[in-house]
Amino acid sequence: MQSVYNIMQLFLNLDAAILIPIILFVLALILGAKAGRALRSSLTLGVGFTGIFVLIDLFVNKLTPAAQAMVERWSLSLTIVDAGWGPYMGAIWGSPIVIIFLPLFLIVNLVMLFFKLTNTLDIDLWNYCLNFYAGALVYVATNNIVLACIAFVISEIITLKLADLTAGKVQEYFGLPGISFPHTVSVGYLLIGYPIVLLLNKIPFINNINADPKNLKERFGIFGEPVLIGFIIGAVIGLLAGQPFGEILALGINMAAVMVLLPRMVSLLVEGLTPLMEVIRNRFQKLFPGRNINIGLDTAVIIGDPSTIAAATMLVPVSLILAAILPWNKTIPFADLSSLAFAICLITPYVNGNVVKLLIVGTLLIAFVMLPISTAVAPLITELAKGAGLYEVPEGLSGKATMITSFLDGGVPLSYLIYKIFSIF
Repeated sequence: MQSVYNIMQLFLNLDAAILIPIILFVLALILGAKAGRALRSSLTLGVGFTGIFVLIDLFVNKLTPAAQAMVERWSLSLTIVDAGWGPYMGAIWGSPIVIIFLPLFLIVNLVMLFFKLTNTLDIDLWNYCLNFYAGALVYVATNNIVLACIAFVISEIITLKLADLTAGKVQEYFGLPGISFPHTVSVGYLLIGYPIVLLLNKIPFINNINADPKNLKERFGIFGEPVLIGFIIGAVIGLLAGQPFGEILALGINMAAVMVLLPRMVSLLVEGLTPLMEVIRNRFQKLFPGRNINIGLDTAVIIGDPSTIAAATMLVPVSLILAAILPWNKTIPFADLSSLAFAICLITPYVNGNVVKLLIVGTLLIAFVMLPISTAVAPLITELAKGAGLYEVPEGLSGKATMITSFLDGGVPLSYLIYKIFSIF
């Protein structure tokens, strides 16, 4: 078992830009694709992923200092710091319990496919870990590995079913046939976000707002262009952070670059992905006749959507304001601020790219879901991280926080609900 674990760790250490093309290339060859076509598509896919991650790194690296400056400038006196996904994800992957979770995940997925309980084949190893989170919380709370495994399996089943339910909508909106997104974080927030969208569609005035990027461009001309929207958002955040004039302009330019270039990288990714998906899906269609089998991927594929990025960027100062004023919150949003796109990316199709509605939904999720849940799970995530030797408070905030949490991944309502149910035992 240790050898299997070491091999899995070797693969998991690879970037998604390398790992996903390799997996899809091997799958395509096994299922009868021509080597030349499979190689070209896999390399194009890798280039698309690389471009996306380069831009996301730019987004994160430029936005994080501004977010940190905003935290320090506003002197937020909160006792829990958002250390991001790193500490608790690292603790989960470094735990022996993963040796059980990994094969169990594959078995559950294949069994569900065989018995027609899902149409999603999840090939993204990162998605596995997001399902592990519910099991890890239960394990820390109960020290019962059986309950932890059951919690994990329930999380996986629900995630796969939600991926099935959302597949049609996301395929249509993002232009990704044959793809679904069994991403526990994204579908978990959609569980709460979707009812909010239905409510917004019944409220006068709000229901008639048309604020997708295309409409904004047509209505406001240059002021509706993604390049200018990105610049304005970045500059405003820099201004709120109290940055020097030159850094404000630089942040504006960087955010403009992200807004303009990300959709182009996504197009390149789709160019490489489509031929591989056709081969893989056609073969699985023969194995499962009469079924529409979808390949499950990480939502990193779709967070480059202009509406998603625009709303996620605007939610950064919103998050800090809410953290400062809400009486039930003890968390300082920090490391996960630049990853807010993952919380709202699957909501985007259900608002048809409406930035205003997406911003409203995101604000409500932050106020009533992300902040209270990430605060509630802080003791468990702190214990997980300490157990793995990964307890680390972001530089500049030491002494201001006694516990750590994950504002984004730790605040997922699906995982938290499963944990609360099993913590009774």
